[in-house]
Amino acid sequence: MSSETVMKWIEAGKSIATDPTIKVLCPVCQKTYLQVTDISNENNPSEIERQMLCNKCGAFNALRLTR
Repeated sequence: MSSETVMKWIEAGKSIATDPTIKVLCPVCQKTYLQVTDISNENNPSEIERQMLCNKCGAFNALRLTR
């Protein structure tokens, strides 16, 4: 993964961490908006994993957040 793509993922993550409803283009293909899903951590209820998926190219990344 290029450093430019990594920086785009970081910026997407920062935006989505504060507002999961924000529309963010896929950092890889730039053709569609990321689908955001929150997954609860059964072992730690104060923690969630916010998954970011591009349905066009399949790019995926995730954030681990504390509520």
